[in-house]
Amino acid sequence: MTSTQRKLDEVELLLSIYPDYVNVDKEDFARCSALAVLPEEHPILRLEFHLPAIKLSITLPSGYPENEAAECRIDWSLLSTESQRSLLNEALELAETAVGEECLLNMLNKIIEHAESQDTEKCRSEAKVPCEIITLNRMWYYAHHIYSREKRTNMSKWSRELCLTGFILPGKPGVICIEGSVANCREFNVRVRAMNWQLLKLQHEENNLADRRFSDFREMIFDVHGRANTHQDLGQFRTFLEEQKLGEIFSILFKF
Repeated sequence: MTSTQRKLDEVELLLSIYPDYVNVDKEDFARCSALAVLPEEHPILRLEFHLPAIKLSITLPSGYPENEAAECRIDWSLLSTESQRSLLNEALELAETAVGEECLLNMLNKIIEHAESQDTEKCRSEAKVPCEIITLNRMWYYAHHIYSREKRTNMSKWSRELCLTGFILPGKPGVICIEGSVANCREFNVRVRAMNWQLLKLQHEENNLADRRFSDFREMIFDVHGRANTHQDLGQFRTFLEEQKLGEIFSILFKF
């Protein structure tokens, strides 16, 4: 496979995961598509990743991914210049150490994690509902699939509003985990069930917990694959749960 084809495959994967946030330079993409089968041609490819108040500009140079690192620039209005520079250096270091391999998904996940940690800190300092509570619930949902960007955005927004931690596993099948106060979990449950689902089941609920297992609320991505890049590696997901000391939940969710 040529380096140009590898660029295209990686960008198409990003578009399937973040269709509303990734913008690809159309001329670059068309040029790469036309020259993908020619090993002597190495066109560059430029794209942008947008989140609220954040723009990540990425250039994939002619030698990417085989022998050149991805280049990037971050514009984040909510961060100081020093913090932006620090985050950019982390992203560039990740790109440098990944020469020879595709790195965009890891780079974007690092930016998203940083954005979510900023939102969590804001929630803890400004939310009307206290995040430090005595009695905690944890709720586990199984969905036939979770594709909709609108649903995922709403759930992330509600988690910040209600000081819930946990995660979304998008794709087919989909999983939602939330943890927080009983009242806030119940409020989330009402809102999420009001959305249109092919199948959404509250598969398991844990009550009267002593502490949280998650520090924020995020989307989890594990080696997306399948005909339409909609399936995630459930083996990796199972390992993730085991690392959180929640391994028994896997069989509860999937009825194994």
